[in-house]
Amino acid sequence: MNPFIFQSPTKVLFGEYTTTGCADLLLELGAKRPLLVADGFLLESGMLDPMIDNLRGLGEEPCIFAEVPSDSDVACVDKAAQLAREHGCDSIVAVGGGSVIDTAKVVAICLTLGGDLLDYQGLNCIERKLVPLVVVPTTAGTGSEVSFVAMIKDKKEGKKLLFGSPYLAPDVAMLDPTLILSLPPRLTAATGMDAITHGIEAFVASGTFSVATDALCLESLRLMFRHLPEAFSRGDDMEARSATLVASTMAGIAFTNSGVGIVHALAHSVGAKFGTHHGMTNAVLLPFGMEFNMEQAEQRFARIADYALASDCLEFSGKSDSYKAAFLLDRIRNLLVEFSLPKSLKELGLPELDDEVLNELSCMAASDPAIMFNPRETTDEDLIEIIKRAY
Repeated sequence: MNPFIFQSPTKVLFGEYTTTGCADLLLELGAKRPLLVADGFLLESGMLDPMIDNLRGLGEEPCIFAEVPSDSDVACVDKAAQLAREHGCDSIVAVGGGSVIDTAKVVAICLTLGGDLLDYQGLNCIERKLVPLVVVPTTAGTGSEVSFVAMIKDKKEGKKLLFGSPYLAPDVAMLDPTLILSLPPRLTAATGMDAITHGIEAFVASGTFSVATDALCLESLRLMFRHLPEAFSRGDDMEARSATLVASTMAGIAFTNSGVGIVHALAHSVGAKFGTHHGMTNAVLLPFGMEFNMEQAEQRFARIADYALASDCLEFSGKSDSYKAAFLLDRIRNLLVEFSLPKSLKELGLPELDDEVLNELSCMAASDPAIMFNPRETTDEDLIEIIKRAY
């Protein structure tokens, strides 16, 4: 067995209405005055009222910031951090999808360390613990609630800024399936495909996987393949919603330790350039990334199929790795059809790509940290060819 390092510092709580115990968790962390960074729709719907009432038990009216766009940026972080300073906040609670949680993480950097936010971008540029952070994911896909990374957009430079450090891991992740019952089918599918991408890319990551990440990837994928179609078609199915929520967190812990790969590197570049939804972009690019990696990752893809999809195919016994890996790839493509998701970058809404844009996207992907974990080495020509095929 190869040596490995595995970290999972975030405490995970799962259960219906778990969020009504948020105040007690903050007190355990030594905090009394949180900034609540919340999804605006959930706030207006009243779904967060029980949680807000619970936070009032800390003695003051909660300070709330609910202006996070779907693709958060530096200006949003600055505004939220300024509000937190004005109200003397000593902690952060984030309730929302990946954009909300990533915003909260970067606000924690500002609130703790001060100075120029850009000084902390990159990997391992944060050298001490940040203010307490409790997160409540309201999608089942990003894994941000347990990851060591955050990404926000720098609109001036037209690129995504990555912040990566074990100190960015939230102190507590509260998984409450009641908060995702109303997630629309299309968003359910897109975020679920994000989690599937995490599981697959982490499982085949170059030299960084371990028995711990293998177990998390395989079980998260089994849960997703089984329950994501149910959550998509029957949004009020509590069991399906619970399974996808837990699976997403498991995949998040896995990729935090193993890394991802070429699909995420390309999705980050496309998202930064065209503002596309991250999960949906991953869904489009996943089959093309798997095809590119097939020769190097075929045995690992076959293991996924054996564990997560055996119940879908009674003919696996005695079949070759190439058969099983191809079966997995076909399952991914069929899910895109089943969920009515885009199957190409053109369907995703990208304009025709000229040579200048293709070169820009390939350069961005080549410099993305995710690319270093891909099982197959890439050239600029490889990246351009994948983008062309995906278009």
